[in-house]
Amino acid sequence: MADKPVESPSPTDKDVLIAVMGLTGSGKSTFINLATQSPNKLQVGHSIQSCTDVVERADPFNLAGRRIVLFDTPGFDDTNKSETEILRIIAFELEKQYRKGRTLHGIIYVYRISDLRVGGLAKTNFGIFRKLCGDSSLRNVVIMTNMWSRLPTEEEGLRRADELTSLDDFFKPAIAKGAVMMHHKKDTVESAHGILQQILQNHPMALSIQTEIVEQHKNITETGAGMALDDKLAILAQQYERKLKEQFEAAEEARRERDEETRQEQLEEAEKIRKLLEKLEEERRDQAKQYQLLQEQFAAAERKHEQATREAEERFQKETRAAEDRLRQRLDADERRRAQERASMEGRMANIVTSFDRPGPRPSVRHGVIVSGRSYAMFNQEHETYYATLHHDEENLIMEPQLPRGRARQQWKFHGEGESGKCFRWSIQSVSSGKYLCATSRWWGGQVFKARETQTPTIWCTHRVEGHDSRFRIHLHNESEPDNEKVISVDRGSRKSGDPINMFKQRGTKGEVWIMEGCD
Repeated sequence: MADKPVESPSPTDKDVLIAVMGLTGSGKSTFINLATQSPNKLQVGHSIQSCTDVVERADPFNLAGRRIVLFDTPGFDDTNKSETEILRIIAFELEKQYRKGRTLHGIIYVYRISDLRVGGLAKTNFGIFRKLCGDSSLRNVVIMTNMWSRLPTEEEGLRRADELTSLDDFFKPAIAKGAVMMHHKKDTVESAHGILQQILQNHPMALSIQTEIVEQHKNITETGAGMALDDKLAILAQQYERKLKEQFEAAEEARRERDEETRQEQLEEAEKIRKLLEKLEEERRDQAKQYQLLQEQFAAAERKHEQATREAEERFQKETRAAEDRLRQRLDADERRRAQERASMEGRMANIVTSFDRPGPRPSVRHGVIVSGRSYAMFNQEHETYYATLHHDEENLIMEPQLPRGRARQQWKFHGEGESGKCFRWSIQSVSSGKYLCATSRWWGGQVFKARETQTPTIWCTHRVEGHDSRFRIHLHNESEPDNEKVISVDRGSRKSGDPINMFKQRGTKGEVWIMEGCD
């Protein structure tokens, strides 16, 4: 069974392209609709009137892992268009596909097994079909008989099939060149796909008319199919001329017998034949010109399409450059803004109180459990973990994964730097690295804490939580802008182990509480 129809209807170089040909009313469209199972049905005729007067491309579908594209073609006995028009339509579609590098995997020639006898029209049209294909590509042709349900018995159908393959002026020469006959006995999807799977084994080949027009630069009347059709039309013209002569002779006979009514009838019939003959001669004469016109129209359409494609590409490139310029401008503006913020932060940081440049020992300071010169582990009450560890670069401070109380891996020595009112000032030193805890403005607007070697450590102020000697909020003391003092906090998005602690909060808001655990 076929999979559901593939959405993209346009053929690609990897598709299996198959043309379906045959006389009008032979069941080409019905077969294609059955094989594709597409909701977009091709129009089907139920009389000798043709419903296909252009080459129609059915919706692609998948079969045996391949994407199949079927082309429905009008018959040379089309009731809406002349045979010269039909040849132009089919040849032009084949030329277009070939110029795009696409060749057919095969052609299915549909024949009604229910026809009681093989008429001259069927033989002539199949002869044109053979010339269109060329002897070498007949090996990719499947002659498919259908409409078996109209036969009284299957044995009768097999007898007719044997007769068809034995006719020297019909199917026998094509089969001798490699064409195969297959029977579509039942109108089922399985039967239709069995025909198609035969073609899947083929190697795609160019048809004779494709190489003649594209590679040998012949006009359509010089191709094998064109000459075969012209021979047929020449015979038809001779028949018209004979009939026209007979009508004039009959009219003259009626004049001699003074039968004016019969004479007028004969003259009217002669006029109809004369017009048919003129039209036929005009079609033969203008075939090459009309095909050339089709080629010129297609070339103009292709140039227009290429121009539109170039213009679209140019517009896209122009819009891309404009978008890149806008992005570059935004990035430059952001960089200038960050530079301004860094400069502003550095200006504010310059006012932060640092260690006093004075000789002698630091003053002895005590604030709650914090005593100058002693070491402590800093436990974050909210996150229940330690502000404990230096990153592998030994500068960035990170949160240690949750540890039981008393298991801190990093200790901090608090050095008293004096007090002023309720502000107890400290420099904080890593016991393990000897580096001082600093506030830096080198990254993201200055909101990063690092432990660094420095001659002037950052001064931190502790504010004890009321009623608790060991719980504090810690902030930077900005002597020139006391209202802008920042409380140390933890970035809400940085709670995982290894994430840096890189956030201040405005003093006066609820800062995070740090529990000091003495380690001395």
